[in-house]
Amino acid sequence: MKILKYMSIVVLALSQFSLVVHSEEALPSRVIEVSRKVIERSDIPGSDEEIRLMLVEFPPAFSNVAHMHPVVGLCYVIEGTAESQYESEDVKTFHAGDSYQDSATKKHLIFRNASKTDGLKFTCAVKIKKDQQFMLPL
Repeated sequence: MKILKYMSIVVLALSQFSLVVHSEEALPSRVIEVSRKVIERSDIPGSDEEIRLMLVEFPPAFSNVAHMHPVVGLCYVIEGTAESQYESEDVKTFHAGDSYQDSATKKHLIFRNASKTDGLKFTCAVKIKKDQQFMLPL
């Protein structure tokens, strides 16, 4: 429960930070290729797990391959619009300022940048094994 509380605090802090640095005058970033970066990690003492905070950027019109996640991700859209669909669910749309959960062990059929002109930037926080990938292509 402490881990979930910690991850919620991280996502909330990021959302507040983005409100400070994001203004109506700011121009969307011009992402030209997919970028996935671990921007923070913290070991969980006495285990082989860590809390990992990732920053992901998609160029206009980019769509991920179908994949799964081994653990739940708490995510926040910093910039742009994402479309997401898990098996047996409708397509959902997330805009800058929205948070969402990446489900564990369900097929993530669609995750894409909905814009053909602007980049998509989002963060995800996860509790995961230190050597495990968060996105597992199908």
